[in-house]
Amino acid sequence: MRKITTGPKVVLWLSIIAALLTGCGGAAPPTSWPGLAVAEDVVYLAAGAKVHALDAETGNPKWEFAGEEKKGPFYATPAVEEGLVFVGSNDHNLYTLDAVTGNQRWSFTTKKPIIAGPAVASDTLYVASADFKVYALEAATGVGRWEFTTGNWIWATPLVADDKVYVGSMDHKMYCLDAQSGQLIWEFKAGGAIAATPTLAGDLLYFGAFDSKVYALDAATGEKRWEFQAGGWVWSQPLVVNDTVYVGSMDKRVYALDAASGQKKWEFATNDAVLAGPAFADGLLYVASEDKNLYALDAATGQKRWSFAAQTSIFTPPVVANGVVYICSQDGRVYALDASNGNQRWAFPRTEQ
Repeated sequence: MRKITTGPKVVLWLSIIAALLTGCGGAAPPTSWPGLAVAEDVVYLAAGAKVHALDAETGNPKWEFAGEEKKGPFYATPAVEEGLVFVGSNDHNLYTLDAVTGNQRWSFTTKKPIIAGPAVASDTLYVASADFKVYALEAATGVGRWEFTTGNWIWATPLVADDKVYVGSMDHKMYCLDAQSGQLIWEFKAGGAIAATPTLAGDLLYFGAFDSKVYALDAATGEKRWEFQAGGWVWSQPLVVNDTVYVGSMDKRVYALDAASGQKKWEFATNDAVLAGPAFADGLLYVASEDKNLYALDAATGQKRWSFAAQTSIFTPPVVANGVVYICSQDGRVYALDASNGNQRWAFPRTEQ
């Protein structure tokens, strides 16, 4: 059996974030765990104490927004919908910004930092917080509709599909809630904390946990269909393409699994932990690693096509749009690469700051 591993940098980050959440130790926040989103030819970056909007073609800044109290960095991935940008902060606030100007529309305050990205479905915004709760808010105004309490911090962005909300918690449980009322439909207990968003494909829900396993559950009932044992914690959100599940692990590998059975098709080894979920386009799988590299792999075989080295580790999932793959390294630097060959088109910021 492969030894269960976690990267030393990741363990350090977990310790620092835990100290921030519990109010212990007086630790200073890490620089950021940057969040990246692309919508309507704009790249939205949440890094450090600011949110940036960049032109997707050139990388030129459009606007920037700073959290009012500047108590700590942004960790959450922005959500963009109906001309609004929603992003959570370590200062306990969910900020809603005008996507064109960056002006604040409204904010919502929870009792603890917001590590998870928000999710938007129809006219409802779903916000998960380290105060153990999931909040459903009216997206236009921030007025509360319902809230649901789990047993521990929530670091995973909720998944909303088929009028249900699926959300994992550090209490080791995956919850399925009614999207309209917040009532519990089912819960499933894994063997470790769940820190990443699940993925729904067909009638199966896929997710990883800190017990180093990948799970596939019946999305309607929560019954386990299969599990796969990796060699390290699974923080990566699974990606399902056709009949294959792609998922990274802190054992430095990305796995391709049969979506129906969980049987391994292939694996690819990087040189450090793979926390970020992969991305897919035109037959290529894009995998970001703590070893500072983005790898482009043949999705069918796992063979490397090309790689690109950033200046620091990459924890943020890559985003592919219009033939460009966007990545963000831990220092908050964004790179726009040609998705076919990895050639750099631009980087932000353009000079070291």
